[in-house]
Parts: sequence; structure tokens; C-alpha cells
Amino acid sequence: MMVSPDVRVISFDVFDTLLQRKVDAGEPFFRLLNRRFREKSSAGLDFGRMRREAEGALRREIIRGERDKEDVLLDDIYEYIEKFYGIPSQIADEMKLEEEALESRLNSARKAGKELYQYALSTGKKIIVTSDMYLSASSVEHLLCEEGYSGFDRIFVSSECGLRKITGNLYNFVVKEMGVAPEEILHIGDNRESDIEIPEKLGMKTAWLPSAGEKYREAGCSHQPEKMCRDLVNWEASLREPGVAIARKMAANMYFDDPFRDFAPESDYNCDPYFVGYAALGPHVLGLVRWLCDNIHRDNVRKMVFLARDGYLPMQVYNLMRSYYPELPEASYLLTSRIALLPVIIREPSDLYQIPVDKSYHTPEEMLRLLRFCSEDGAWERMQEKGTYKNYKSGEGFTADSFNGFIYDFITCAYSREVHDEKRRIVSEYLLRNGESIEDGCAVFDSGYSGRIAAAVKEASGKDIYVYYIHSDGSSCFMNEAEADIKIRTFLDFSPYMESTMREYAYLEPKASCIGYTDNLEPVFDCGPDAGYSDTAVSMQKGALDYVSEFLDAFHDYEKETSCRALSAAIPFEAFLRYCSEADRHMFDGVMIDDELWGGRRDIDLNYLMDARISKLPQYAGKNNE
Repeated sequence: MMVSPDVRVISFDVFDTLLQRKVDAGEPFFRLLNRRFREKSSAGLDFGRMRREAEGALRREIIRGERDKEDVLLDDIYEYIEKFYGIPSQIADEMKLEEEALESRLNSARKAGKELYQYALSTGKKIIVTSDMYLSASSVEHLLCEEGYSGFDRIFVSSECGLRKITGNLYNFVVKEMGVAPEEILHIGDNRESDIEIPEKLGMKTAWLPSAGEKYREAGCSHQPEKMCRDLVNWEASLREPGVAIARKMAANMYFDDPFRDFAPESDYNCDPYFVGYAALGPHVLGLVRWLCDNIHRDNVRKMVFLARDGYLPMQVYNLMRSYYPELPEASYLLTSRIALLPVIIREPSDLYQIPVDKSYHTPEEMLRLLRFCSEDGAWERMQEKGTYKNYKSGEGFTADSFNGFIYDFITCAYSREVHDEKRRIVSEYLLRNGESIEDGCAVFDSGYSGRIAAAVKEASGKDIYVYYIHSDGSSCFMNEAEADIKIRTFLDFSPYMESTMREYAYLEPKASCIGYTDNLEPVFDCGPDAGYSDTAVSMQKGALDYVSEFLDAFHDYEKETSCRALSAAIPFEAFLRYCSEADRHMFDGVMIDDELWGGRRDIDLNYLMDARISKLPQYAGKNNE
């Protein structure tokens, strides 16, 4: 269409065609002006609401025929604010400049639109810009030039022309000014009515470039949270929270900049782990780390310690936050695990009866490997020789009775207090060494859940610590919290349906786990699963970090104006886990994870685990919410 000899002028819409905002137009955008207004005025007004109402009042005057133009200028809006709300003229002028600066900050080039624009330039034909907008032509020109758009012949803006696209009058004006017939103009835009239907009725040629937001909704990327929230959480109210709305807008802009990309209709995330990371995991971990920062200030934390491996992604996000908020305390990454801390978790031989394992998945040989921290070589032989219980069998999982018999024989025949105490000493020294050390007043982050690790860290270090979890398991956590005299705070005040293992996979460092320490205080690593373990996690984490980085770059000084509740931040990713479509589960094909302590395995198929868990859960959503 561009190279057709019948076309002499190529016209482009601006917003959602050549440029994209990181926040929706209207009230979500105006709300960001509140902070600057509070800095300039002692009035308790909601400036964002005032800005929206002022424009609405002027547009109603147009409808009533009280104004001689079809649109309003930004100058008109701020004159109205000054006059009817009694805002001093200096503050009104400053707020107008603030709004223009915010437009410049939050608008960026739409790649698909820019490619079309550059091709249009290469045709040598006249290029014009045509927009229904309250900004002046010079302001629109400034926004376009900032994003590398140049070479256009004219800018037609409804606010200055006094005519709008939606009425068709701006197009008639463009035809007259350009001195061409309507059919000699090709107009490209995102709005079905004002950019396609109206100009076509006037005889112009058109090409539709759907907005990213429209394609995001059409692809069904947002339906999972509605399904999960159906009967308890008012998700419609959550959508009005700035942090949630911005996350959806940014996800749409990122993935559907090109609205014609292939997208599997039976999926929610196109079986793309990067998209899951950007659109769901990113808001989840950003909400988590914002929550961490709130608690750090409240508890006067002097240092943050993220425990391996679940703390890997949160630590990276926290360090991104510190680059914008340097007053946050420094962070360290402590290589540890439940297996590494067993010498401290197990205080006395009798504690072995409640060692945190699923007995049915462990064999005697596997248990002895876990219990090397409190036994000497030859333990199995001594147990075979002197043991009184014979109902546990080599190579087979335990029953409740056979496990208790095994532990009795182990304590009687193989347990070594000397070896145990030495391993406890090594763990304590490792936790207190420089770099990753635990200090008084520091906070420890871990996924959760029972409080055993937190209690062990406090006991081994001898330091008073705060503990921050994604969530707890309830009863065991309360008991360990009281026994260890620690305060555990949780991001989610409930236990999600879906297995913690799947959440941990998204957060963890995709490397082998630390299972202990040498006499020289060097971490010892387990081999972990083979290749394929990290691919999906790495892609998801990259998407999450890209989202957080772009969010902080745009909104770091609008913290309160872009916030949301913890649950609202968490729901998209939790909903992905809970209602992951069959198509999207293919991204976990071949992914193997390890859970040697509890599950007794280092090769757990994540897809199998996900399917098994979902099959046991009630499908409350029903067909109407599919």
C-alpha cells in the first residue's frame, strides 16, 4: 500500500501506533502527578482526579456547544484547574510542565510502528502525523523526535486544529491542507473506529496496526487470575491498583508490540518462559522485594541475607532496588540448604525420629548418606551386625514402623556425638565468617516454610535475626518460631495450593545445591540434575529481571503511586501455577529438579509434579471460566 503509485501521502496515528506508554492513558497516568502536586502545594486534593475532572468538564462544554472547537488544549485544561479549583497560577503552570515531562518519560517508540514509519520514509512520499490529542503539535513533535522519528512533513493535532479524527473533520482538514484527494492518503493507526472506519468512509486508504493492549486481551493472557479469584478476591478491584495495571500494560507492550506474531490459541503465555517471567513472575518478585524493603525499614534491619538457592532471584531484584535506593542495607548470598544445616537442625539423637523427610521415598542407604554428619564410616555394617530391628530392607522405602526401627538402630549402633559436634562447629563458623556472615539485626530471606532453617541459622550463629518468608506452613512454623524466639514475617499470609517446589524452581539459582562444608569452610555441592534443569528457569528469570529493571527505570521515584497489595502482585504467577494450560506446561518438558532431603530424589520431573498436584485440586472455576 505504501509503494502504490495511487498513494501520495502516508499518515500515522501517534499514541499506541508510533509511541507506547508504560501506563494507561487517563486516570492511571494522571495519578502519577499527585506526588509532585503534594510537593508544591499544601492542599489535600487528589490532583489526578482533579486533572481528569477538568478535562471532562471542558469536553462536556464542547458537547453542549459552548466551545467553538471539537477538542481542548492542555493549556485550556490547566486554565480551568487554576480558575475553578483555585490553584495558584504558578503551581498550575508547573504542573502542566510536569505532565509534559511525564509524557516524555513514559512514552517510548513502538518497534512495529517505527519499522513501518522508516519504510514509509524510504518511499520518498510525504509523511504526516495525525492525532486526536490535547497536547500541542510542538509537544507531540518533541515526543516523536526523542524516540528517533524525523522527516515528517506536517503534524496535525486535534487540540490545535480544533477538529477531531473521530468526527472525520480533522481528516477533511488534512485533505485540504495537503492538497490531495482522500484516496491518495494512506492512514495507519490502532483505533478501529477513528483510524480505520471513519477515514474509510471519507474515501481514504487505511491500514490497521492493532494496539498491543488489544492483542494482549484477545490472546487471553489475563484470564487465569480471574479464574483463581472467582469466589474470594475481587480481582476487578485489584486491576485498579496502579502496580497491577502497570504490569499488564508493560507486558502487553513488550509481547505484542508486533500484533501479528504467532500465538498458540490454546495457551495463555504462548509456551514462552520469558513471557511468563516478564508478565507474571516479574510482578511477583517485584512485589515480594518491595514488601521486603517495607519490613527492612520497619524492623531497622542492618543487613539482608538471602539463602541459597531460593533467594537467588529475589537477591538480584533487591540489588536492582539498591541501585535506586542506596539507603537499603547491603545484601549477601549464603550458600546453605536444609541438608547443609542438618547438624544444627538435629540437636539431639532423639530429633532424628522427626528428621524432615518423606519416609516412603527414602531407603536405608539414602538415609545413611544424609546422616553422615553424625556417624563414622562403617555405620551400615555396624547396624547390620548389632541392630535389633530387621524390618527395614536395603533398597526399599520405609514404613512408619520400619523407619523408627532404623533410627533406633542407628542411634544405638552408629551415632557419633563427636562427629556431630564437629559438624555443628563447622556450620557455625561458616555462618559467622566474613562476607556471607550472619550478624545481629540482620534479616534472612528464604522461601519458607516450617521455620526449621531459620531456627537453625539463629542457633548456629548465636545472633538475633529477622526472618522473611514467601509463606509459612502454619502449625510447624508457629511452633519453631516460638521455640527459637524469632519473628517470622510472610509475604503471603496463607499457604498456596500449588507445590512450593514449582515456586522455588522459578526463584532458585540454576546450579547445584550446597549440601555441606569442608573443614576449611568451603561449600560442598551436590551434582544436581543434568542438563535441561536450568534452561526454562534462566529464561523465566531473565524475563522477570527485564520487567523489574524497566519498571524501576520508569517509576523508581513514584513508589507509592505505583504500588499494589502483596496478594495482587502475587496472583498472576500463582494463577499461572494453579491453572497452567496443557500447552504452556510444555515449557517444563525435560525439566528435572532435586529434593534429596524431603523427597529423597534428585530427578523429579517438574511437569509430572505439576500435573499430579493439579489433578488433586478442586476445579472450582468451572467451564464458564475456562
